[in-house]
Amino acid sequence: MTAHWGVEDPAAVEGSTEAMQRAFSQVFMLLHRRISLFASLPIAKLEGMALKRELDQIGHELGTGA
Repeated sequence: MTAHWGVEDPAAVEGSTEAMQRAFSQVFMLLHRRISLFASLPIAKLEGMALKRELDQIGHELGTGA
């Protein structure tokens, strides 16, 4: 089972040091939230397509990014 949770590349941000740090922080928080949601799924109770829907929903609810 795979899921693609794309995010904007924070290394592509140009500007001040603060802007670059903010971009990395935002991506970190987004990925942290997605991973936390994934880790809380009752995987043993979800089968095939139900699990895939949950994984896709995590990406859609939190923005698809790249």
